[in-house]
Amino acid sequence: MARLERIQERLELKEFQLKALLEVTKAINNTEERSSLLERYERIVREDLGITRLMLFEHTTGWERLIAFGHEVDGAAMDIEKAMAGLKEEAQVISDESSGSLGNFDVAVPVYHRGKPLAFLLIGDIDELEQGMSRSVKHFTFIQTLTNLIVVALENQRMAAQELLQARAKRELELAAEMQNMLIPQDLPCNERIDAAGWYQPHSEVGGDYYDLITMPDGRYVACVADVSGKGIAAALLMSNFQANLRASLPHADDLVQLVHELNAKVHASARGERFITLFIGIIDTSARRMRYINSGHNDPLLMHSEGLTPLRDGSIALGMMPKLPFLKSGEVELPAGSTLLCYTDGLVEQENAKGEAFETAPIIELLKKDRSSSAQRINEAVTAAFEKHRGDLPYLDDIALLTCRFS
Repeated sequence: MARLERIQERLELKEFQLKALLEVTKAINNTEERSSLLERYERIVREDLGITRLMLFEHTTGWERLIAFGHEVDGAAMDIEKAMAGLKEEAQVISDESSGSLGNFDVAVPVYHRGKPLAFLLIGDIDELEQGMSRSVKHFTFIQTLTNLIVVALENQRMAAQELLQARAKRELELAAEMQNMLIPQDLPCNERIDAAGWYQPHSEVGGDYYDLITMPDGRYVACVADVSGKGIAAALLMSNFQANLRASLPHADDLVQLVHELNAKVHASARGERFITLFIGIIDTSARRMRYINSGHNDPLLMHSEGLTPLRDGSIALGMMPKLPFLKSGEVELPAGSTLLCYTDGLVEQENAKGEAFETAPIIELLKKDRSSSAQRINEAVTAAFEKHRGDLPYLDDIALLTCRFS
């Protein structure tokens, strides 16, 4: 009779275990929340199995205790790394000889998934002498299975949430890139007086460089090339704000110097002194064949003409570095027939090759001398071809903007 009772007891235990695993599996498949899964787990081991002492730790960026109950557990300090190293990735009963800091527990269960530590479980009984065999030992295999099931589910939930955030961030970057592409001019002026072409290459999905050639109502043009300090979304947002301010201010700007002072104040207010913008801006009068310009801390644009090369340097410090520019000087140059204006950002000239050598301006100047009669587009193609040959397989060092204007 006693044997039949033991068989019946084992059958009932197996039935309970299968039912519990089935319910947990259903809960996982139904994407039950993390807190609810942990509550379900604790209820099974604490109430249904009668485990009286337990600590469960989870590993993400570090070790965190998820569940703790039983005598002398709440304030217990535990060196998980040391404890797991001694177990060699295997669940085992804790003997008196090897207990160390685990002496209050009967069973230790390290949980690994694809070689990565996910969790560490310690279980024991307070009144094990009265019970006979420790329940921790008695239900060892089932608890190990249940723990693995729950912990891997929690890890999968965390990874799924992380992937969702990454997918969302990627989509936001794609949208930002689409918005930025809308801000980069696609069609630049090309007529009997001026022929313009541009090239833009962001360092990543979005960038902080900008070029433009804006046609004014009176027939003049505003050439603009700018570069925000830093890279990524923050730089792109600041540049988008700058472009909006520039285009909104141009129709009402009577004086180039005053315009740049106003732009500086707006950049400083937006960036709060944490970022700045280098800017070259020039007002081109093709009828008078002259350009008035300001270079605010930007790389010197190159004006190539029959008499040689003129770097355009007059201006100020970069915008946004100070609430008010300490000095500001505008420059003026002639634009004779056949001359070429080439504006660029530092990502072009600072790009290094495999030997660590920067591209610099020498190859650009040689191309400008060689291709004096070429169109703006052909000049840009020659410059970018030389640049790409120099870069080789190396990644882009920075955002790049290039604006070339040929004057007939």
